[in-house]
Amino acid sequence: MKPDHATYREWLNLEADGRLPRNEQARLEDHLATCSECRSELDELRELDSFLLRGSLPVKEGFRDDVLAALPVTGWEARGPRTWGFPAAMFILLGVIATAVIGSGAAGAEHAGLGALSAIFGMFQATVLAGSGLIGASWKGFGLVFQEMLSSPMSLGMFGVFVLCLNILLVSMIRRKRAEAVTETRRHR
Repeated sequence: MKPDHATYREWLNLEADGRLPRNEQARLEDHLATCSECRSELDELRELDSFLLRGSLPVKEGFRDDVLAALPVTGWEARGPRTWGFPAAMFILLGVIATAVIGSGAAGAEHAGLGALSAIFGMFQATVLAGSGLIGASWKGFGLVFQEMLSSPMSLGMFGVFVLCLNILLVSMIRRKRAEAVTETRRHR
């Protein structure tokens, strides 16, 4: 399959950046031998690349590290030691339970430790399955409610009136809040 002209133009950008794979370089060179438009574009890309290299400014050593150090920390790293308390306590509690189960079973059987770990894994697996089943059932329940509501014109009309009433209530609350703010502003003048 022969690439179209748009593909060759993408390859020109990759070639100018030095990221074009070898197997496609030969095909691009064959195309450049017959296409003056692409040769011209490649020359422009190379000229732009050299212009950008000439205009680059020297950056002090360690600049990247300084910038990264100045950025605010996000994710778990941003949380203080106090927020790690509950997860750490749960981890320790599960470790103590696992140790107790493994330790008490070691006297009775050779592979009691593996059985205990398998049981703990089974407990987590059952929890995940139960949670996903609950979420699935909830969505199915919502779907059934909406299906029933949309099935008859009467219930659909009632739903429309309900939504309209909620919107009117929301607008009146916003207006009341604005009116109170304007009154408060006038009072302070």
